[in-house]
Amino acid sequence: MKNGTSKQEWASTFPTRSPSGERTSLTSHGLLIPGNQLHGQAACTDDRPWILTRRYEALMSLLVTERRLTRIALSLLRPEPGESVLDLGCGTGRLAVQLKQEHPRAIVVGYDTDPAVLHRAVEKAARARVSVTWCRDPLSHPSLPEQSFDFVTSTLLLHNLSPESKRAALDTACRFLRPGGRFVLADFTRPVDLIQWIAFTGVRLLDGLAVTAEHAAGRLVRLVEGAGFDDVSERRRLRTVIGTIGIITARKRGGDTTRRCGARELPPS
Repeated sequence: MKNGTSKQEWASTFPTRSPSGERTSLTSHGLLIPGNQLHGQAACTDDRPWILTRRYEALMSLLVTERRLTRIALSLLRPEPGESVLDLGCGTGRLAVQLKQEHPRAIVVGYDTDPAVLHRAVEKAARARVSVTWCRDPLSHPSLPEQSFDFVTSTLLLHNLSPESKRAALDTACRFLRPGGRFVLADFTRPVDLIQWIAFTGVRLLDGLAVTAEHAAGRLVRLVEGAGFDDVSERRRLRTVIGTIGIITARKRGGDTTRRCGARELPPS
């Protein structure tokens, strides 16, 4: 789909808005995955990625206290019935599935480029008996229409991307949002003390010093502002075993300026 897709056309491709989370009816080009099923380009037939994905998920859950991070993101999203949320770089689907459980009348879409993690995400949604729409596309050529979401969120995606790809991902998040839509970002930021600097060194060596330089310098807020967002604010910093994670909220320019992310208090650290 291209820019300018009407609300009616996009609504015809979206899941049924049902509080019970029944299976969806969705037109697609082999990229949008209805009813928690994988097909087309998103299918995964190799067991090796599954093993790596499961181990990586368990490791990250331990190292970055993923459950606490998910709770904070959920407290900042809170879509109303009929509103749509895109989880950009959804990984194995923890946030998307839990969001759908807590807000069954919201429309939740998980987007990732890795078929192995999407397969795991589909499993989670099926076990939870919720219907999430899954999308696999190159980030440079997303099939989702622009200005279609009320919320976009991204957790621990940017630090894996080159400087150019970080900007492309933030531009994509902004394009997907309707004017006035809200953006919630969680990723590594400038460590709060020497111990956190030492902890973050492992991540930097693994992902690349150039790739993580803007994170180490604390430039995430500036990057988000540069993508076309207003009201950009770092709401909290979390200490983890492998570095400091910043929680940032923002609003796309235009539209409703009265509603902001996280009107209520954030859960305690």
